[in-house]
Amino acid sequence: MKMKVERVRQMEIKQKSIILGLGFACGIIVMLLIAFVLMGGNKDNPRGAVTQQIIEDNKKEISSLKEELANAEKTLKQSQDGKTQQQLIDLQTTAYSLFKIYYNYNQSQTTNEERQKEVATLVASEVAQKLFPLSADKSSSDYGMIQSHLNSLQVYAQPQTGTSITAFVDCDYTASAGDLKSNVPHYIFQVTYDTKGKKITGMTELGKVGK
Repeated sequence: MKMKVERVRQMEIKQKSIILGLGFACGIIVMLLIAFVLMGGNKDNPRGAVTQQIIEDNKKEISSLKEELANAEKTLKQSQDGKTQQQLIDLQTTAYSLFKIYYNYNQSQTTNEERQKEVATLVASEVAQKLFPLSADKSSSDYGMIQSHLNSLQVYAQPQTGTSITAFVDCDYTASAGDLKSNVPHYIFQVTYDTKGKKITGMTELGKVGK
């Protein structure tokens, strides 16, 4: 996500430079236009016809520059609020919803069969089966019922490829079984998000990173 934000910032800087440059060019042309009007104001001036043609040409140039300026502003706005930005927001929302169900867990109150149904709109079926294996519903811990809680989550998206976005999901969670309790920061998953289907279609568990 940080990489994507940086790319958007670079695009904004580039577009702002274009806008400032075009604005400066428009100012120069307006000044030249005024000068030519003053020079050609006298009807007896033999250069009047030439001056008038120059004025018309400059008007066309100003109109063209205004159009380019409008397009640059439009491109800048799209870089801030465009379709790609919305897709990143959708990815973040989907990832948070999924991992909230995954980590906010109490073995005595829910089953993986139920959790697979909960995430049906968020992930592909193979991802749901991988995260919530039905065999776990029949297992138990020697230390007591397993519980866990999601504390925080960060999504770091990579550059988009076609209709897919790959991202790293950094989870901070707490797990417990009976009297045993452990805080686990920076547990990383790599996910693939389908921007058309708006689902996570691939997931790899990378494990704990750092302290």
